[in-house]
Amino acid sequence: MSATPLSDFSRLATTLEAIAAAAEQGDWEQMGTLQVQQEQLLERIRQRPAGPADRSQAAALAGLIERALAGIRAAQPHIDALRRQTENDMSGTQTERKVAQHYR
Repeated sequence: MSATPLSDFSRLATTLEAIAAAAEQGDWEQMGTLQVQQEQLLERIRQRPAGPADRSQAAALAGLIERALAGIRAAQPHIDALRRQTENDMSGTQTERKVAQHYR
C-alpha cells in the first residue's frame, strides 16, 4: 500500500530540511544523496491525483508544504555560495591552465 499524502509531504519537508542542514555544513555529498530522495518523493507526489482525498488533510498538507518551502529557502544561500565558489575555482583552474600552456 502506498504512503498517504501527509506522510509523503512530511518526508519531503524533512528531506528538504536535511538538505538545508547539509548545505549549511558544506556536506555536498550528503546533499546529493538527499537530492535523490527528494526527487523520488516529488515523483511519487506528482503521481497522486490533484488535491487530498480527505479535505480534513488540507490544512496539514499546507503546513507541510510550508515546511518544505522553508527548507528550500534555508538551503538556497548555501547552494548559491557553493555555485559561486565552484565558478571561481573553475575560472582559476582555466587561468592556471592557460598560463601553464603559455610557458611550455
